[in-house]
Amino acid sequence: MPLVIGAHPQNPSLSILARRKAARARLAARDLSFFVFGAGSQTIPLLKAGVIQLAGTGATPPILAKAEGFSTAVFAIGQPRPERGGLLVREDAGIGSLADLRGRGVGLMPISWHTQFLAAELEAAGLDWREVKAAEIIPATARDAFVEGHLDAIVATDPLYSQIAAQVPVRILAAPGAHFSNRTVFWAPVEILRRHPDAVRVLLDELIASDAATAADPEAAAALLDGVNGNSAKQWLPALANRPWGVFPPGAEFLAEQQGHADLFARFGLIAHPIDVADTVDDSHFAALA
Repeated sequence: MPLVIGAHPQNPSLSILARRKAARARLAARDLSFFVFGAGSQTIPLLKAGVIQLAGTGATPPILAKAEGFSTAVFAIGQPRPERGGLLVREDAGIGSLADLRGRGVGLMPISWHTQFLAAELEAAGLDWREVKAAEIIPATARDAFVEGHLDAIVATDPLYSQIAAQVPVRILAAPGAHFSNRTVFWAPVEILRRHPDAVRVLLDELIASDAATAADPEAAAALLDGVNGNSAKQWLPALANRPWGVFPPGAEFLAEQQGHADLFARFGLIAHPIDVADTVDDSHFAALA
């Protein structure tokens, strides 16, 4: 069965791999192809509809998929990402801490790690999700509303962060890394992982090699992304140069973090009820590479 890998701008690892001609040809020889699309928020619907079978996102969508009763598992993860940017407010907004966000609007990229990041930061600050007006807004619209002073806060990292900072002075209230590891995750429906382990391992081999090449030459990788999501290679370069690269097995530490955030989502009313995420991690495919 041919398998389709989803690649979108919010996952640079797969976006870059999809544009490496030699790697793409090797994957095609093993019945693996790419569907390149514009928004990572569409990953769950695309998996459900069978448009794609293998995906890469932040760590939040697998939690949401489990809460919806959709059986998926993470088969590989990236390193924690302390990216440039984070939870931003305007310098002139008079907002000096997370406590000052009570009753204020916060823009989040739809169905993304932004939800996990903000929830973790609010909990650490002793705030409840319901105390802020968090809303999922597509990045370009959230950017415009923030720059024009209509939106109080926004979660943004490079290259969007640099776009915003070039237009208006900003303060970073919180950055990824302190209370949320902000990992890239690679995942798929459990049925796909069970029926196609060889294809998963082929993808992992190519991802590992591609990430290593990006770490060694971020300028060349940025050139592959020139124009993607409306950003030039020059705009992509800071995000790629400052990002840790590499693909690793999803171990106990990652699972514990996911369970902690799933519990937090339930407390904050972001999912309908508590869930056990133990079956959403599968390291067997990565282990088979050894």
